Amino acid sequence: MSRGPWLTAVCASELGTLFVFSNFSALLPLLKQEWQLSDTQAGAITGFYQVGYIAAVAILATLTDYMPPRRIYLLSALWAGLTSLAFAFWAEGFVSALVLRGLVGLGLAGTYMPGMRLVAERFASGRRGFAMGCYIGTFTIGTSISLLITAWAHSYWGWRWAFAVTGMGPFAAGIIAWFVLPLGMAAVPRQAGAEVAAPAGFAPVLRNRSAVRLIAAYGGHTWELMGMRGWIVPFFTASLVARGADLVDATRVAALAGSAVLAVGALPHPFSGLLSDRLGRAKPISAFMLLSAACSFTMGWALHWSWASLVALGLLYGILVTAESAIISTGVADSAEPLYLGRTMALQSTWGFACGAIGPAAFGLALDWAPWFGASPDGAWIWGFGLLGAGALVGPIAVGFREFSRTPRRI
Repeated sequence: MSRGPWLTAVCASELGTLFVFSNFSALLPLLKQEWQLSDTQAGAITGFYQVGYIAAVAILATLTDYMPPRRIYLLSALWAGLTSLAFAFWAEGFVSALVLRGLVGLGLAGTYMPGMRLVAERFASGRRGFAMGCYIGTFTIGTSISLLITAWAHSYWGWRWAFAVTGMGPFAAGIIAWFVLPLGMAAVPRQAGAEVAAPAGFAPVLRNRSAVRLIAAYGGHTWELMGMRGWIVPFFTASLVARGADLVDATRVAALAGSAVLAVGALPHPFSGLLSDRLGRAKPISAFMLLSAACSFTMGWALHWSWASLVALGLLYGILVTAESAIISTGVADSAEPLYLGRTMALQSTWGFACGAIGPAAFGLALDWAPWFGASPDGAWIWGFGLLGAGALVGPIAVGFREFSRTPRRI
């Protein structure tokens, strides 16, 4: 299969794995009321999907250095589908939802990064940014479609069947992957005399200063991104309720608006990746992260803006908060030694999603604790989004605006 159709098929498979990503966030205001959750508990459940991911990604991504990624991908897609169905019918409150949501996250660990590795290996460096942008853009589209499907299914059959319907996505992903993913390992380029097997451990990755700086930036990126994705629907819901809307209607409208915010985040990925293929990685990463941080610092103040203005700001936020993602991941793939590509991606993903898991929980904690420091319930949103913006500033600090040196090769 030629590169274009192959990339399309891999992206379609990735899309299916992400149907389960945003289903809890879409219904968070309703489940928070039904299960009598605090904001901290709600944020913990939202973030525990990433905790499950973190628990497995270092192992599964590293295993792609030793075995075909296809096997890991297929088993993980099956796991994600089964655990999503378990959540649909067995989640009863905070503890069960927390555990089951974490188990669902294990499935993403074996699909997202192995799929990214396959894309990085399939395309040469000069075209890698665009290809990675398409793949990562699909992640953003998937999180948006997850919101839409959840809201639609809930309106007809209730929240349990909404989780069950979105749980079909990973099964469809596995069927696509069965036909398109390669059976064996990719050929790994080596210098003459190099050993066939890479030494075990992460020490060679940690000695790669370019990769480490990019991985640090990735942590700031995912802190802000996952925090926004976890709380944008509740924030929109709070804005609508403050205008007098019923909670159920407000949640439905907020889920639709939130899906649009997440969907537009897919737009910049191919173009920012292509831009970085031409102009380098460092400057676009820092510029985009500074702009997205500015949106985070502004968002909490906009609760009582007109609905049109609030959604417009959200759409701009959705574009900027994702724009650097493809560039960072492409830079990590470029800077990694081929023998350590799986481990480099494992470290990137472990650190990034650890920050991504803490982000939503920290946001919820800020909502609960802000009143203790004199903030009004409405003003607590300023604290939550402000925390996200502060985390995003780590990116420009780590990366800067000067292009990287050859460690081990220019990105």
